[in-house]
Amino acid sequence: MKRAILGTAGHIDHGKTELIRALTGIDTDRLKEEKQRGISIELGFAFLDLDNDVRVGIVDVPGHERFVRQMVAGSGGIDLAALVVALDEGVMPQTVEHLDILRLLGLRLGLVVLTKKDLVDDELAALAEEDARDVVAGTFLEDSPFIQVSSRTGEGLEDLRDAIAQLVGQVEPRPVHGLPRLPVDRVFTMKGHGTVVTGTLISGTLSSGVDVEILPGGRRSSVRSIQSHNRQEERAFPGERVAVNLRGLEQSQVSRGDVLTRPGDFRPSYIVDVRLSSLARSTITLKNHQKVRFHHYTTEVEARLVFAEEETLEPGETTVAQLRASAQIVPSAGDRFVIRALSPSITLGGGVILNPRATKLRKRNVDSLLKLDGKDEPATVAALVQSGGLAGVGRNELLGLSGLSAKRLDKVIESLRNSRVIIRFDATDNRMIHGRLFGLQKKKIVDRLNEFHKEHPLKEAMPKQELRSTLPGEDKLFKKALEDLARENLVVDQGDSVRSASHKVLLKKEEKGLKEKVLRMIVQGGSAPPVRKEIIAQCGGDAKQIRNLLDLLAKEDKVIRIKEEIYFAPGFVRQTREKLGDYIKREGGITPSQFAKITGSSRKYNIPLLEYFDGERFTIRVGDQRVLRGSGSSTDGGSVE
Repeated sequence: MKRAILGTAGHIDHGKTELIRALTGIDTDRLKEEKQRGISIELGFAFLDLDNDVRVGIVDVPGHERFVRQMVAGSGGIDLAALVVALDEGVMPQTVEHLDILRLLGLRLGLVVLTKKDLVDDELAALAEEDARDVVAGTFLEDSPFIQVSSRTGEGLEDLRDAIAQLVGQVEPRPVHGLPRLPVDRVFTMKGHGTVVTGTLISGTLSSGVDVEILPGGRRSSVRSIQSHNRQEERAFPGERVAVNLRGLEQSQVSRGDVLTRPGDFRPSYIVDVRLSSLARSTITLKNHQKVRFHHYTTEVEARLVFAEEETLEPGETTVAQLRASAQIVPSAGDRFVIRALSPSITLGGGVILNPRATKLRKRNVDSLLKLDGKDEPATVAALVQSGGLAGVGRNELLGLSGLSAKRLDKVIESLRNSRVIIRFDATDNRMIHGRLFGLQKKKIVDRLNEFHKEHPLKEAMPKQELRSTLPGEDKLFKKALEDLARENLVVDQGDSVRSASHKVLLKKEEKGLKEKVLRMIVQGGSAPPVRKEIIAQCGGDAKQIRNLLDLLAKEDKVIRIKEEIYFAPGFVRQTREKLGDYIKREGGITPSQFAKITGSSRKYNIPLLEYFDGERFTIRVGDQRVLRGSGSSTDGGSVE
């Protein structure tokens, strides 16, 4: 089935609602106040089923100048527009402003409907049509159909249906395989059903039973049921008006401007890079850092306008800029937007979002912004990845941010990865980081290692965990950066530690002498060598220097560290192990007091030695005895542990 959304536009009391009722039989004015006053205040919705399996959703927008924000909210997701002009009044102020908004929103298809034909003669009708043609000259409606109708008599309605059908045939299908995004334009409660949200599904599909997320608040829910054009559906498609019944949410927890999507597919943003056009017919010059009203689909927030280079933007001019919103929005690259003045409420301009999750504009990234044009897909994707910072951006997240199809996005990602513009550091989540940031992360690792080697010249390597704790970013990013550096022969990964590939421990003459002295003290100490603090006291050296020399001796396997302060000569440890093994094999086990007879030393050394052999998985403690691991006895380590 072909689906499309038609939006009305035009001045108040030009017959938009009456026209829709005549076409569809549906009265889109549902509020008591609307019926009493005879004007539309809120968005109204209807549908029209045409021949050839075509279904058209219709959005009826208010025409009063006070309700232009509702008009913008309703026009964000439409595929074609019907500019309505009453023949008895001709073009009016909101006719012009609505036309400007449609142009800013990027509409390419539409028609002009000239209503109230039953109220005028042919001469007046011709003058009004000529007036309308003058206004739309140079716009997307210049060569569109002009249909004169009477909603009361039905004159011209068949011609209008035919014209709509022809235009719908030109509508490009929205991406069925994209990520679902439903900007909410209405929230209400149905007795016995709970909260219902409505909107135009602008991409992807929605199905009953699926989990959903309401952004920017992040509330989770699931779809109880779906209606489209008053019909119960199991699945909703892009380009349809959709009503979604949500589980577990109160009406107060959702509002117009929220976006319904799948959990994790989109991330809200405060800052967007945009291509901005100032409205040609405006009389206001836009200024750098000016506050404006920012309209994006059904969202309306206050935002600050920030130019990359200029201080002002004259009417009719276009530039790249940033919009820094006062509240989060849920944008995607390629989305259209409109900006209006805070006071008086007039339309100032609009354009297209280039980077939906930008960082604050600084001198260093002005060039990057100026190069964005929205048409260079690799540049857009690279900018989106860069905006993710050290946290990176996942592939599915890019799908929502970029607005590209999955197939096209994967091709762009492959190209950018091959040229190392972006780097994938997490294969599980398909998470990527910009190559420039990855390079900076690698540089931080090298710089930190060099600092460590300078601070500890006698240490061969830096503990890996210590290095990790000094760096931002995820563990997987750290691991990927180390792998790259090791492959480039810039660092040496030693398991629990890492060093710069160029680092070597070079001792000065006096350090070599001190090292030999420390070694002699430990070897000569036999079963009772001096502990570290005693070595420091006897050598009279710097405590840090002695610790570094002991670490170096241990790294060279010239001493064995048994405990924090205790070091033994390897020969003594080896001989003690042999004696300990022989004793246990002969006697079946050994107590600390029996072990003391083997070493001839005190409890101060014997207990750490026994714990060392336990740690080496040579012995295991059973009660007050040690036995050999794997001895096969009923008291061996396998059965006790």
